[in-house]
Amino acid sequence: MKKIKTDFFEKIFYNNKFVFCLSLVLSVALWATIKMNYSDSTTRTISDVRFSIDSRLAQENDFEPFFEADDLKVDVEISGKSFNVNSFSKDELVVEAVSGYVDSAGYKVLNITARSNESSVTVSSVSPSTVTVFFDKAASDTFNVEAKIKNSDVLENTADYYIGQPVPSLSTVSVSGPASVLEGLRKVKFTASVSEELLPLKETVEIPAKIGFDTKSKTGKEFLVCDDVGTETNPASITIPVSKIKTVKTAVKFINEPLLYTENPPRVTIEPSDVKILYNPADEEYEVYNVTTVDFSRLRDGKNSFVVPVEEKSAVALFDKEIREFSVTIDLGAMSKTELDASNAKVVFLNQTKGYKYSATLKDVGLDSVTIIGPESSLKKLKADMLQIEINVSSLITDHTRYQPVDISNISIQSEEINNCWVYGSYRAKVSVMPS
Repeated sequence: MKKIKTDFFEKIFYNNKFVFCLSLVLSVALWATIKMNYSDSTTRTISDVRFSIDSRLAQENDFEPFFEADDLKVDVEISGKSFNVNSFSKDELVVEAVSGYVDSAGYKVLNITARSNESSVTVSSVSPSTVTVFFDKAASDTFNVEAKIKNSDVLENTADYYIGQPVPSLSTVSVSGPASVLEGLRKVKFTASVSEELLPLKETVEIPAKIGFDTKSKTGKEFLVCDDVGTETNPASITIPVSKIKTVKTAVKFINEPLLYTENPPRVTIEPSDVKILYNPADEEYEVYNVTTVDFSRLRDGKNSFVVPVEEKSAVALFDKEIREFSVTIDLGAMSKTELDASNAKVVFLNQTKGYKYSATLKDVGLDSVTIIGPESSLKKLKADMLQIEINVSSLITDHTRYQPVDISNISIQSEEINNCWVYGSYRAKVSVMPS
């Protein structure tokens, strides 16, 4: 096998035609190499060379150059020996535009110059040869943000859903840029479009937005920047709130009610009795609209009638903005009342400070005649020792021992048999605080 290979190569190298062809190929390759690298001279264009702006003279008057980073690129034509030109890199070029003296805001045309750090290579031309730069004093200020939906015509209310006012992710932003441009900036706009796949809207959505600037003039507008907004970690966005519309009954919420009325509240009449409400269905569902909270200690026997102004609530709102108040009547006409002496009742102190002891005096503060309301049959069974007084002492001063007046949080009836009576009115006690 080795013998066959040896004979094959001997035949090739002793073949005059093959040797001639090989010599010709090597000669051409050698000529091309010399021609490309060692001939007299050649030119070459280096593209996308980034240049710098020397603004030291402008900065002496506090003027800064404002420009788009992508505008600071040029094509540089170099010349020299082929070998030197072909091995030359853009890092060996120094390209810059010098601002010179600047004392007013506006666009300035600067000449771009380039030189080679390699003596064997010279710069023939720079394209473009000039750059337009905006000069001004740098400034920053805070501005209001407005949310704008480009295709707002697709946002239509339905019988079941109400679309609220779009809200930007930030109500105000800090904007930096040329001082003269900031003076003409009215507001910042977050602009977005609602994609078709989200329609029709049935829940609150947040969509990405683009930042725009509402200025008196377009000059220098492109150099304005929202500080720390529009980045990957803090993108600009618009929230479109969507609320469900539902008709529900009006109601009141009771506190400090006797046990019996927890499941069987007294009769309540409210006008209007039905309202349309707006709420976020993602949070919870609503079956009633609570117009107010009623403390049982404020209810007397007979009819209790009062007017409640509409209060703004974060979770649920009235659809009809013309409703300003509710008329509430709680009928306790079947109830009676009696008076009891609570000056010897049991006292419970709430929210005590560790390391102190508390004592209360219930004399001479009106607790000798406490009004109790309830069915007459239950009132006849009521005794003074069934009363318990609860006092929140968290606001009392602990650095002296004098008795301090304090409101009584609640007076409850401690009886398993009597679960339909309550104490009417507000009362006070005097409490002493001493180190334990």
